[in-house]
Amino acid sequence: MRVIGLLLCIGLFASGCQKQVVKDKRYVDLDSLINVQVAHLNKSKATLKKVVSIDGKNDSSSNVLDSTAWSHELDVFRQLDLINRPIYRDAYDVKDGVNDSKSNLLIRSYESSSTATVPYIRLYYQDSPSRLKKIEALYQETNSLYVSQRILKMYFDDGTGMPYLTGYSIEGHQKMMLNESVKYTIKSVITL
Repeated sequence: MRVIGLLLCIGLFASGCQKQVVKDKRYVDLDSLINVQVAHLNKSKATLKKVVSIDGKNDSSSNVLDSTAWSHELDVFRQLDLINRPIYRDAYDVKDGVNDSKSNLLIRSYESSSTATVPYIRLYYQDSPSRLKKIEALYQETNSLYVSQRILKMYFDDGTGMPYLTGYSIEGHQKMMLNESVKYTIKSVITL
């Protein structure tokens, strides 16, 4: 009996000493948003219709994806979550409630005056941020081998009370050392 009590005390003590990892999402938690979208799209058996254009040559596809494929498909947007890294802790100016000149939406923007990999992220919403309609961001990389820049956009509908992904687009270019610049566009529509 003493042995069981001792093991129980050791077990409780060891579990109490485990470090709890708390993720500080200072600006916007895109990783969690994408996880919710992947779960919803998988559960809904959503169809992804995608048109890819590389230097003017088009290719299209239409597929029903599983959760792994959806996660892989949306991974490019997870890269935007790096604005929450400690190195960027005070790098972004946050503005909220700015009127969009092209629509009736409001904008919450996260803009960096430094040479950040993600110079800006803009959330477009109707009335309140919970009624998210669009996310737009610029992602850029420069190193000794290549220069890459892409504008990422995600489109949402909140008809069910939660913002659900209805499509996305990526427009960019990449210039590798000693090669021509490659321009590409990806436009996707999601149907449930």
